[in-house]
Amino acid sequence: MSQKADVMKAITVRDCGAGVGGLSLTDMPYPHAAQNDVIVRVHAGGFTPGELDWPTTWSDRAGRDRTPSVPGHELSGVVAELGTELPASPSASGCSG
Repeated sequence: MSQKADVMKAITVRDCGAGVGGLSLTDMPYPHAAQNDVIVRVHAGGFTPGELDWPTTWSDRAGRDRTPSVPGHELSGVVAELGTELPASPSASGCSG
């Protein structure tokens, strides 16, 4: 894999108290799918400032820090990588666009 593919651009937030002023464009490591993951190459995403008040923006279910966090819960893109435990076709799992 080329060095360029190892990095992606993302809008991130690191400071809970900074509000939308704390959003920044950041180079992030390109994620790779674990066995039950789907990696989506995002072409467009939606964000609402209220997401910065959601506890899950800042910590995971076990209470571990998630920063830098990538806010956004509505997106459009293409499947870039499937985990090893997922079917090769999205229609095989009941998913549709």
